[in-house]
Amino acid sequence: MSEARVTVGIPTFNRSDWLRDTIESVLAQTFTGFRLVVSDNASGDDTPDVVRSFGDERIEYVRSERNIGRIGNFNRLIALADTEFLVLLPDDDVLYPGHLEAAVDLLERFEAVGLAHSAFDLIDAQSQVIRRVNPLETRSPVTIETRALALERLMASAWPICFSSVVYRTKAIVEAGGMREEDEPWGDLQMWMRIALNWDFGYIAKPLAGFRDHPETATVGITANEARTSAGNEVAFRHAEIRFQRRMSFLGDAALEPRKANWLRALATLELVNEQAIIGLPRGEVVKRLVDLVRKYPRVALSPALWRLVARRLRSGLRGASSRPTPRWAKLDWIRSGRRA
Repeated sequence: MSEARVTVGIPTFNRSDWLRDTIESVLAQTFTGFRLVVSDNASGDDTPDVVRSFGDERIEYVRSERNIGRIGNFNRLIALADTEFLVLLPDDDVLYPGHLEAAVDLLERFEAVGLAHSAFDLIDAQSQVIRRVNPLETRSPVTIETRALALERLMASAWPICFSSVVYRTKAIVEAGGMREEDEPWGDLQMWMRIALNWDFGYIAKPLAGFRDHPETATVGITANEARTSAGNEVAFRHAEIRFQRRMSFLGDAALEPRKANWLRALATLELVNEQAIIGLPRGEVVKRLVDLVRKYPRVALSPALWRLVARRLRSGLRGASSRPTPRWAKLDWIRSGRRA
């Protein structure tokens, strides 16, 4: 076996059926210089037997005597990484065969890039593609976002990165302090923002991972259909507020130059209004909040996102509120916050 350059870490807990598919997707990689660490969070099912059944020397099985929590399990994998690059792959998602090869190539060519991520497929329980998702709209096969642009997008997008598609430069994720219990939910968002303080981001426009949509993935059972209910809207509003507070907390700790910090606050506030407008904030309240935002941060009037939001509100007003479709992003956003491993 060649010397490993990538650690692929799979945190798992009582998901042996999904885990088999996840492990198989790693072993099918065209890039073979990896070690695969399965970190079992004290599962009570047949997870140990599933891992042993592969008989591949690149697989290392680590088991907790007690459940150390989702974040604890992720951080253990970060601590166990002794390679230049690291993947944290949830136990119900899959990598496509060229994933590691493409990401490692990008990271080798651009030394200032701290993580590489990609487009991905939302897949169902049978691994059939529901739809393709491109977090970064670009016509280029490979895009390098400067740390400044990466931070702006992390402030201004409901789902800026698919967690399962990321290959980290291990040094970058270690410097960022890994994931933090106090940042949950959306500890990954906080971690990515900390990485973006010192590293550029790389994006591959080709889908290289499958993000599985199934009932256990969604937070508190929320689905896109439930977004039409008052209970679903209430949860969505709360999640948007929490995510906004996570962004504000990051900016409070980041010690950025004041002009830059204010610009990021404006973008985060605009994204909050945007999300709440999609969920169902009354049009008059949307307008009021946008006016207040521009008064406080005049520069945000230059943001295309603001005018897209205004245009959507005008169109929805012409059609009538009853014709507004359930937001397509909402299910993805709720799904993203529901990882359990």
